[in-house]
Amino acid sequence: MMSRPGLSRQILFFVIILAVLSQACAISLFQWPTFPTPSVSTQIPSGPTSTPAPRAKVTFSVRLPEPLGPGETIDLTVVDEVTGLAYNPSPYTMNPVDSVTYTKELEIWDQAIIRYRYVRKNGNTIINEDTNRDQAIRYRLFYISGNTQITDTVSSWADKQANTLTGSISGNVLDADTGAPIPDILVTAGGVHAFTDAAGRFQITDLRGGPHNLVVYAMDGMYQTFQQGATVAENSNTPVQDVRIKRAPLVNVTFIVSVPPGTVGPNVPIRLAGNLLQLGNTFSDLRAGFSTVADRMSVLSPTADGRYSVTIPLPAGADVQYKYTMGDGFWNSEFTSDGRFVTRRILVPNQNTVIEDSVQTWQAGPKAPIVFDVTVPSNTSSTDKIYIQFNLLLGWSPPIPMLQQEQYRWVYKLYGPLNITGSFTYRFCRNAQCDSADDSQTVGPTAHGKNITPALTPQNISDTVSSWAWPLNVGPATLVA
Repeated sequence: MMSRPGLSRQILFFVIILAVLSQACAISLFQWPTFPTPSVSTQIPSGPTSTPAPRAKVTFSVRLPEPLGPGETIDLTVVDEVTGLAYNPSPYTMNPVDSVTYTKELEIWDQAIIRYRYVRKNGNTIINEDTNRDQAIRYRLFYISGNTQITDTVSSWADKQANTLTGSISGNVLDADTGAPIPDILVTAGGVHAFTDAAGRFQITDLRGGPHNLVVYAMDGMYQTFQQGATVAENSNTPVQDVRIKRAPLVNVTFIVSVPPGTVGPNVPIRLAGNLLQLGNTFSDLRAGFSTVADRMSVLSPTADGRYSVTIPLPAGADVQYKYTMGDGFWNSEFTSDGRFVTRRILVPNQNTVIEDSVQTWQAGPKAPIVFDVTVPSNTSSTDKIYIQFNLLLGWSPPIPMLQQEQYRWVYKLYGPLNITGSFTYRFCRNAQCDSADDSQTVGPTAHGKNITPALTPQNISDTVSSWAWPLNVGPATLVA
C-alpha cells in the first residue's frame, strides 16, 4: 500500500470541517429546527410556521475493502452541495457488524434526495473514499422513499492504492412517454458520476465488484428520480435494462422572504441558491470545494412591504434544497442567530405554491461586517463588471459580483461567515475572469491576494486597482516584411 500526496489535502479538509462544526453546525435534513422550516401554502401565511414533514427510517450498510486499523472509525457524512461540499458536513459514526461491514440507521425526510459519502477517521485525520482508479468521490446519491435500506461498497481510500477488481455499469435513459433518449442526465453508482450522451447512453466505470445503488437524476429536476440496486461483476460490464423516467409537470413557486432591517442596501441583490441547475448549482467541482455560482442563481425583487420575492417554475415532486444569500451558497448566505448555516428544503407540490421565509441574520458570530470599496482604472470598459474573490484555506472560491456605485467605483459588503478562520485574503477581477483578468498585482491561481482580518468593529477597506492583467489598450500592429 502506498500513501499519496492527496493525504495532506484530506487533512486540511478535516481542519476546516472541525472549524465549521464547532462554530456553524448545519441545519440538516436530519435535525431540522422549527424556525428555518419553510411554510408551504397556496396562500401567504401571516407569519413563519413549521410544517412537519414525514420521516423515513433508512438503514445504511457499507462493505469496506479491508478491515480498519487500530483506533479507526467509519462515518457516513451527509454533505451540503448548496453551501459547499467541504464546509457543512453532517457526520454519523457507523456501527460494526463484522470486520468489513458497518451499518447506521437514520431518520430522514421522506422523498428527500441526499448527498453523502463514507470517510475513515483516525483521531484528527479524515480520509475520503475514492474510486478503483483512485479518483475522488464527490458524493453518492440516495432517494428516500419510505422506510428502506441501502447496501454500499467502498472501492478504495484516498491514502491507499486500490487493490480490488473493477467493473462497470451501462445502459440507456429514455423518456417514459415518448421513448426518446434523454441527454445530460446524471447517473451515479458507488459515488462515481456519469452523464448520458445525446443518445441517452451512459457507462459508469471504476466500480468495485459487489452491490451498488444506481441513481438516475435530472439536474434541473425535470424528470422523476429513478433508483435501483445493481450488483456489479468484477472485470466485466453489467448492463441494465432501459431506464424510463417520466417528465415532471411545472408549477409556479413564489418565494417571499423577510430580511433583518438595515442589512440590505439599495440595489443589493438577494439571490436564491439551491441544489438545482436553475438555482446556481453546477454539479461540478469548482474552486475551494464550492459547487454553486452566484451569477446563475435566481434574483429576488423588492416588494412594497419591504420583503423580497421571486416566482420560479419548478418541477412538481422535486426535492429543492435552498437558501437566501447576498453572495453565493457560502459567502454572505443566511445563518441562524446562533451562527449555524441554514439550508432549507421543500418538496415541490403539484400546484402553484407560495413559500414565506425569514432570514434571521447574515452574520455568524460576533465579527462585524467588512465593506470592500475599490476604484478601478479609467480605461475599464463601461460594459465590464467587477467581481471580488475570497481565499479561505482551500484556495480561491468562485468570484462574486460587486455593486457599482460610480463609473469606476465598486463596493461589496461582506457579513460572513467571518468566524471560521482568523484571516483570509481577497482580490478583484473583471467579468468573473479571475486568474486572467485580475488586478495586475494579484494575477493567477497561486496569487496570495490582500490580507484581511475580521474584527469586532465594522471595517471599510478602500482599494485601488492601478491596472488590469489583460491589456485594454492595443497599439497599432507592426508590419514586418
